[in-house]
Amino acid sequence: MPRKLTIALALAAFACGSNPALETALHGDLASLKRQIRAERADGDLDRDAVEELAAAVAGREIRSARGELAEVRVSRVRGCAAPLLPVLRVRARRADDAGARAAVLLYESGELDARTLIDRHARAASGAWRAVAARASSTRTHADLRRAFFVDPDERARRAALEAAQEAADPKDVPGLLEAARLDPDPEARSLAIHAAGASGGPRVLVAFDDMWPRANPEIRSAIIHAWAMPKTFRAGGRERLVSTAESASGGDAVAAAAILTRMPGADAALGATVLARAVREGTDAERRLAIERAPFWDSDVRKAVHAAAKDPDLSIRVAALARLTENSASRSAARAQLRHLSKSSNSVALRARVALANAGDEKVGPELIPLLDRPNPDERRIAALSLLKLGDYAHAASALADDDPEVRADVACSVLSPKSSPKRKPRS
Repeated sequence: MPRKLTIALALAAFACGSNPALETALHGDLASLKRQIRAERADGDLDRDAVEELAAAVAGREIRSARGELAEVRVSRVRGCAAPLLPVLRVRARRADDAGARAAVLLYESGELDARTLIDRHARAASGAWRAVAARASSTRTHADLRRAFFVDPDERARRAALEAAQEAADPKDVPGLLEAARLDPDPEARSLAIHAAGASGGPRVLVAFDDMWPRANPEIRSAIIHAWAMPKTFRAGGRERLVSTAESASGGDAVAAAAILTRMPGADAALGATVLARAVREGTDAERRLAIERAPFWDSDVRKAVHAAAKDPDLSIRVAALARLTENSASRSAARAQLRHLSKSSNSVALRARVALANAGDEKVGPELIPLLDRPNPDERRIAALSLLKLGDYAHAASALADDDPEVRADVACSVLSPKSSPKRKPRS
């Protein structure tokens, strides 16, 4: 049965109670759901399709039951997996609270709601959350004046939504308001969004404004500027030269970020980016080295040499990062996995990183070391363990996190199960 149909039927059949775990996920308490998941796993009933149905039930319940100050945040957490949850989001969007407004935004972004209707209904709403719905829908030329008015809305949610709409619109007439927001908006996220939107519009004025902002910018704003330089219109207008200059002459994470972008460009730009990243792998701070190891391209021989050297570094966190990259290369994969397995059995802080690296590399032998982490006191460790098990295709054990005590863990794991980027079905061992 096609996956979308399976999930849709699960959502439609909640009231029928045909599956005990589904019924518990929808109406029972967490303790009962934990017992039900353990029982079904013991019976061999938790294949991928069954876990997808459970994930849809759990995520749907999180959406429907969201209340209070955190309700809007809980609905936002399913943004990356909204498609299979559209029936629940449609129902949730009928409520007049902030979470209902957020559900309406997700429906709009999924192509389910009409921009003109949303703007007509909510552009002058008393609620900032509902004005944000109209602001998010204002990406067309017809609504350009309204979009620009939302750049200075009293509510940061409406401003952010308008800035996202502006990035879609890429309208040069937005640029003055975007640059004003990039400099003066009190919300850091809105400032970054304004920079990205200005980068999408491009032009000399944008480049000059970025040059003026750069000397006093904090790391987050500099990161936004670097990524804006790489946007096509800004790249062609002079962003390329800024990226090259930053990679060659800046220090720290700025140079690494610019170089990583250049490696995706053709010819000499890519070669320069690889050279800068190889140097950062060898000589940077610990944070710069880890970032450079993660982003450096393996087609470059100097990069490969630097990463191989880092795989023997006395700093175990650097060593794990390098070994993780070496699992991507057929010539070094086997040896790198063996070293990661050794590190994964230690009792120090890098053991978890090594286990995650092995899971990302598809090494099923690490599964038994991840399963006990599902019961750890730290919710981040439980989340990481469940997501790593999903990478291995072990849906049966990852399903435990769908009954986690922490709602963020439940939502994140459910969304990962439902995401189109979820791992392929687990292959039987040979």
